Amino acid sequence: MVQIVLSWPVAILLALLGAAWIYSDGQKRDMESAEMWAVGFFIGMFIPPIIGAVIVGIAYLLKRKPRNGSPQSVEHYR
Repeated sequence: MVQIVLSWPVAILLALLGAAWIYSDGQKRDMESAEMWAVGFFIGMFIPPIIGAVIVGIAYLLKRKPRNGSPQSVEHYR
């Protein structure tokens, strides 16, 4: 069995940093649900420990909107 053990101060710090990054990134991408993702990450850090945060973090990365300045495909005409 694999077990990850973190002290409470480290776990809270990681949860806050991860939630802050998700919120900031979501705001930059104009996501209306940025705060919900951030709260989900924070809660997921503790229930179940860490695994929940990893799951929420991966789900966020898959669901987030592309940046406004993302490259678009261009058709070339001959």
